[in-house]
Amino acid sequence: MCFLSIASEQLMKGLVQTMTLDEKLDNFFTSAIDSATNQNIETISEYKQSLQNIFDDRKQAALRKAESSFQVESVNIIREKNRKLSSETVDMKRRVNEKTAELTDKVFKDVEKQLEIFMKTSSYDELLITQITVAHEFARGDEITIYINPSDENRKATLEAKTGVALTISTRDFIGGIRAVIHASNILIDHSFLTKLADAKNSFTL
Repeated sequence: MCFLSIASEQLMKGLVQTMTLDEKLDNFFTSAIDSATNQNIETISEYKQSLQNIFDDRKQAALRKAESSFQVESVNIIREKNRKLSSETVDMKRRVNEKTAELTDKVFKDVEKQLEIFMKTSSYDELLITQITVAHEFARGDEITIYINPSDENRKATLEAKTGVALTISTRDFIGGIRAVIHASNILIDHSFLTKLADAKNSFTL
């Protein structure tokens, strides 16, 4: 009996020692697993943070690039719009000027036709008589040469008879009216229709 008791006690001690070793192994394995898991979690967290930082950096770079591109394109669009507007404005002014010149030319052609009709009336003769008389009186006795237009040559004798002033036929066509020169003071009196038309054209606006 003593031998069996001793053997039984030794067996129990062996079992206790074996269970203790298994527990130690279990504890070591659990600890190793927990440590590895924690390290993996930390590594993954660091990796995720690294990826997030890369993403944020690239996002900011992309936003800066997009903003820069937007500003450049905005400037280009505005510049192109201004160029087109300037070109259209110049073209519009050109067309307005062309139309204005066309209408002005038409107006003064009508005026010239009306002058031609007027120059066939007695009112034109009276106008010439008035212009000749006023110019002669303005000279106050100084030598004066009064010119009438070549187209009025047939009026010369009648005008001289009514004004008592010697007249000269101009070698240049000035449409109608008179021109006169006071030689002593070198004064030009210009009541020609040519000059009056030119002055009217210069001041004419539509």
